[in-house]
Amino acid sequence: MWFALVLAATHLLAGEVVINEIMYHPPDDRDELQYVELFNQGNQPADLAGWSLNKGLKFTFAKPTVVPAGGYLVVCRDRTAFASHYGSEINVVGIATGRLKHGGERLELTDAQGLVVDAVKYDDREPWPIGPDGYSASLERISPSAPGDTPDNWAPSKLPAARRAAGTPGRQNDSFSANLPPVIGRVEFAVPALGEPAPVSVSVTAADDVKSVSLLYAALGRGETRAGEANEKEITCERVSGDARSGTYRAAIPPQPEHRLVRFRLRAVDAGGAVRLQPSENEPRPTHSYYVLANTNTTGLACVHLLQLGPQEQRGASLRTRPPRGQRAEPGTPTQGNGAFIYLPTKGRPVQTFDHIRLTPRQGGWKVRLHKDRPLNGMTTLNVFFEYQPRWVLAEHLAYELYRKAGVPAPLSGHVRVWHNHRPLGYHLYVEQPNSSFLRRIGRDDSGNLYKLLWYGNGLVGQHEKKTNLRTGHDDLTKIVEQLQRTAGDEQWQLIQQHFNVEEFINYFAVNMCIQNWDGFFNNYFVYHDLKPGGKWEIYPWDEDKTWGDYDGGSRDYDWHAMPLTIGMNTDQPSRDLRSLFQGGPFGGTSWWRPPGWFSGPLLANPEFRKRFLARLKEVCETVFTEEKMLPVIIALERRLKPEVEFRAQALGQDPQGALKEFSQHMESFRRQLVNRRKFILNEVAKAK
Repeated sequence: MWFALVLAATHLLAGEVVINEIMYHPPDDRDELQYVELFNQGNQPADLAGWSLNKGLKFTFAKPTVVPAGGYLVVCRDRTAFASHYGSEINVVGIATGRLKHGGERLELTDAQGLVVDAVKYDDREPWPIGPDGYSASLERISPSAPGDTPDNWAPSKLPAARRAAGTPGRQNDSFSANLPPVIGRVEFAVPALGEPAPVSVSVTAADDVKSVSLLYAALGRGETRAGEANEKEITCERVSGDARSGTYRAAIPPQPEHRLVRFRLRAVDAGGAVRLQPSENEPRPTHSYYVLANTNTTGLACVHLLQLGPQEQRGASLRTRPPRGQRAEPGTPTQGNGAFIYLPTKGRPVQTFDHIRLTPRQGGWKVRLHKDRPLNGMTTLNVFFEYQPRWVLAEHLAYELYRKAGVPAPLSGHVRVWHNHRPLGYHLYVEQPNSSFLRRIGRDDSGNLYKLLWYGNGLVGQHEKKTNLRTGHDDLTKIVEQLQRTAGDEQWQLIQQHFNVEEFINYFAVNMCIQNWDGFFNNYFVYHDLKPGGKWEIYPWDEDKTWGDYDGGSRDYDWHAMPLTIGMNTDQPSRDLRSLFQGGPFGGTSWWRPPGWFSGPLLANPEFRKRFLARLKEVCETVFTEEKMLPVIIALERRLKPEVEFRAQALGQDPQGALKEFSQHMESFRRQLVNRRKFILNEVAKAK
């Protein structure tokens, strides 16, 4: 019986077994869950002995490997992880080597003679679905009988409510259709002027005649929170060119009042009843969207409308925000956002609508999470906030400006005028979140390890929260710190040169000294490790609010200019003078003193590194941290924000004149810091020689 089954399988026709499903980017970078599914669409079993998957995941099928008619088999990277997540009843035939690229690549299925039986070159950009790119969905073939080398035959699997690796391994795809549904081409539409309709044009092709094309739309006004299918209105699209097999269709969304968020999608049905929605309901962004608003912004700042269109997302859990004992932690990360981010550039340029995004509350504002294929100026996540002291949203931006001028890769930052659910809140600071997109923007490999320093964590590992490659541990971090701790002198210097971007670390520490970033050696930074051969460690600034002469308990005149040049290094000790004993610093001495950091301690204490650091610090104070270079930056910020200070005070029911007076005092304190801190540093560097 078995011999007969195998013999029948040898008569398989090429094309009966196809690449049917690809999980190339599981959420949270859980690449151990990557898999490729094959499907035998024939009416006879197929023996794949000697067949291979090439490119990406690599696997050669043993003899015999029989796929029954209408059956599935899966090749995965990690059988144990796969079975734990998806169940052990799925037909997993082997463990592949290699890794599927998140950004797309070509996969090939070849027979025993090396002939290509099926191939697909997937991508993580439109016109390919974006749901499979880390948002939980797998990439599913729609019709096994249609060619797999076009994005028109691929769709995302159903999205779960909370982010987790989904897909349909070992069973029929969620997107299955016996025949390929009508293909909806690129949708073209123009954001209308107020009082005008919005024309929409699209090309539709089908193997069977196109039966109908319709536009489904819904509009959200002030106070409305959802625009679901129940509220959708349908407009029949008119074919304006072509024929029933291939034509161009048009419709127009009626004029909408100002401050309406319009969401729409297209539906095409062929003569056989096959249906396609564009965008797919399983995409993180399941509609096209535009916001009805004339951009009359003539201010010096971009304006932002944050729209919360559903239940507010909970703050992310952390060591500081654990739920009380006995209570559940936050629900999982949603796969489709319930917010919109409306961006009005300066000079009346076109309004940009970022819909179905996530607005996560954070201290003083929101963490805005855009879709990775639609960033804002290269940013996919930005923090928009006004935290406690007005000075902090000024100092932090000026700090990042100086880091950038000194050659340190730093988050983008700036100020925007904010409305939240149509309520004016005035100007806020925005700061780019260091993440994979940040790494790509600054030209770094996003497959490296990124860590955020959390001073309140327990030990080295507890104080370094991993932000990428979450499942691979902290081995590289513990190894490099141990090596730093057990070496000294020339041996340590050789280690530093081999494993650290010396110039970048020196620039970072130099700017810390200039702006008196007393908390930036022990805390408030990200570290990155390039994992490629020869890759090095780098450090990036973060949370720069209490800088430029500010510290807990310090004078509100911000007249402190004397942070010693020894802070952060292993030999540094807190002051023991009488005054410091009464300041109640958490680590002894003055309130601003902090112990040496894991990296700053050994690096700044290494003689060769320190010599180069002091030389660069002097150079920065002579070329970058100067009145010639930084005063124009301070003056420009003052001019840009002065009208915003008044607007914010009025919007929040505060005293505009009092706010302007405080603002002027803060800006003047930055000028004094520039002059006096620079003078102090140059004097101290001269003494150190």
